[in-house]
Amino acid sequence: MAKKLRDYSIFNRFNFERKPVGVKFLITKPEGIKRRGKGLNFCEMFKEAQTSEPFYVGEEDFECIEPMILGMKDPEPILVSGYVGERENIYSEARANRKIYQYLPKMIKGSVRYVAFAPIDQLTFDPDVLIITANLDQARTILRALGYSSGENWSSQGTPVAACTWLYLYPVLSGKLNFTITGLSFGMQSLKVLPEGLFLISIPWQLLPEIMENLQDMDWNLPMKGGTRDENRERVQKLFKQFRQELAKDRNQ
Repeated sequence: MAKKLRDYSIFNRFNFERKPVGVKFLITKPEGIKRRGKGLNFCEMFKEAQTSEPFYVGEEDFECIEPMILGMKDPEPILVSGYVGERENIYSEARANRKIYQYLPKMIKGSVRYVAFAPIDQLTFDPDVLIITANLDQARTILRALGYSSGENWSSQGTPVAACTWLYLYPVLSGKLNFTITGLSFGMQSLKVLPEGLFLISIPWQLLPEIMENLQDMDWNLPMKGGTRDENRERVQKLFKQFRQELAKDRNQ
């Protein structure tokens, strides 16, 4: 029985310049979606999906470390040895670069054969992770929505290389929202994937319903966003005074 698709219309309120993209990891080919013809790096594919029809890719369509982190093939010794990071002067020695392959998020070997991508307004599947490209104000609202009802804190995980694994896999495997800022990753920077200074926010399927519900419930335009320094201080002082009066009244009853 096909699952009912979510209503993603709450994201329309952001007026994103670049569409959010849903990503799904699959063992079989997705129905009704065409395979992408040209090869791209994994970190380029969500950008491609922002302006294209939904598509899927397989092992032959990747051009970097993706088959290794997706569990499609064994790693190349030249890669996991850390030799490349040393020669590119990203790390001081191969040993430093080699260390990251001990903790980079990876799919279990053989568990993923295809990856599907679709812009949010053309989703025909329930995504494993939703990738959002946001400016500072939009990112602030989304990160606030993460903890609006639960008090959950946000954090960022990443490395100077292998940005794709933190963007796509870490949120799915950990169940935690992750984010980075364009320009921090050398790979994405060298490929000119996006202008620098944008937030890339990855929301895993485990958190998507709660964040969407919080976006519906919370006030997006808080008083402190528009007031001056003095106005905000005065407003907070009045709030504390009012609360102290309420507590005093409660104690005297």
